[in-house]
Amino acid sequence: MIREWTKVMEHERVDMKLDTAVNKGLAAALLVNLDAGVRIMSSGGVPPKVIARVFLAPQLRRATDWKR
Repeated sequence: MIREWTKVMEHERVDMKLDTAVNKGLAAALLVNLDAGVRIMSSGGVPPKVIARVFLAPQLRRATDWKR
């Protein structure tokens, strides 16, 4: 599973809509709660596997992801 995530990490995120949804979801999760972050990402079209990776494997997040 880690290999699969690592392979994904080798590619830059080119879909700005998904990029924005991930960052909004991260911000909501950190400022409100995890459920709010997941809802925002889901409504923004972020695939469930990506949502899981973002929250369950923070060490694999892109350098450009919202962190604080």
